[in-house]
Amino acid sequence: MRATHLWKQPRGWAAVIIGGLLAALITLAYIGPAADPQAHLRDLPMVLVDADEGAPTGSTTVRLGKELGTRIQDEARHDGRISWHTVTSLAEARRLLERGEADGALVIPQDFSRKALTLVAPGATPERPTLTVLTNEGAGSVASSMAEKAARATAAEASTALGRRLAERAAATEPGPDRLLLLQDPVRTVTEPARTTTGATAGGAMTLYLTIALLLAGLLPAVLLTMTVDAALGYSPLEMGPRRSLLPVVRITRTSTFLAKAGIGAVTGFGAGSAVIAVAVWGLGVEPDRPLQLWLFAGLTCAAITLLTLALFAVFGMAGQVIALLIVTMFGIPLSGGTVPVQAQPDFARAVGELLPARHVTEGIRSLVFFDGLGTGLVHAWLVIGAYAAGAFLVGLLVARLYDHRGFDRATALELARHPEHQAPLPA
Repeated sequence: MRATHLWKQPRGWAAVIIGGLLAALITLAYIGPAADPQAHLRDLPMVLVDADEGAPTGSTTVRLGKELGTRIQDEARHDGRISWHTVTSLAEARRLLERGEADGALVIPQDFSRKALTLVAPGATPERPTLTVLTNEGAGSVASSMAEKAARATAAEASTALGRRLAERAAATEPGPDRLLLLQDPVRTVTEPARTTTGATAGGAMTLYLTIALLLAGLLPAVLLTMTVDAALGYSPLEMGPRRSLLPVVRITRTSTFLAKAGIGAVTGFGAGSAVIAVAVWGLGVEPDRPLQLWLFAGLTCAAITLLTLALFAVFGMAGQVIALLIVTMFGIPLSGGTVPVQAQPDFARAVGELLPARHVTEGIRSLVFFDGLGTGLVHAWLVIGAYAAGAFLVGLLVARLYDHRGFDRATALELARHPEHQAPLPA
């Protein structure tokens, strides 16, 4: 048969069409969330610190910070892009940032009203009030950058609004041109990191790279196990370069085969996850906040991905490898939130990503590496990854038993007839 004859087969063209469709879906998964994250931004978690003590003016106390905070909250409710959580102390804001519950903060200091009123008080030395933007590198470079940009934009709008408010207050005193110029932008904005990461952990990008390493480390044992075990049982050839060997077929139930692969795969997957963390921590200088929990989480993650891939092999055969790649990496990684935060992804990306393991692996790693194991998504990540491991094992086992019950032997009658010594079935 010539190679050109293969192109006349409908299956060949079907593979080309399916491949093109998958390429289009992968492109949508990777580029869709990153195309215009600002346009899709919704409910980005931020902290607003209102520590302003106010300033006495006659018989009343002016609280410009409270007015500013109310204005920010009202505008956010109408806009929908930022979700502000208001607190009254800087310590509480830092606690929320260190737990990963917010991507940034805007701080209204204690002396905000006092300094603001000096800009319009006759004879007083003018002092520009300050708003402080706190960044959170552990949230990831994109999320931290978006939070900083949003906080600075909010501060700029607040400065303009405060300038108008003070100008109305100073109208009766006829302030000089220098004061009027200052009131056009009365607030100074500074940026400070809430926590600085160092070494190999710097910048928050380590979350994405560890996620990718663990997902691939979970896939590889399943693929290698399927290749070697099936070759040893005679169900597929073993090709090493130009050499090809095909052993006699051993009649063994699908259930027994899956149980053998799953047992070895769970142990091998856990070992692969351990190797990833060992290299990252001891070899590359990653400094996680919770190294022991990170090791256990990484081991469970790889074991779950290995079992998931083996279950897909058991259900779909060799097509399970392609399905596993799509679910675990090709769709999982871009929708994980490791680069573009979930709050800045389109609705379809948020919904699909929530069903895939990569997003929950990312949440768990981020919490254990940057947020001392206190991140809000850690418990959920443990539960989801554990459910993937148990669910994959049960589905693979049940489908294998169903295939055995229906008489779907992996070997054909012709293959078994060539080796009658292997026809006796092994117990499931």
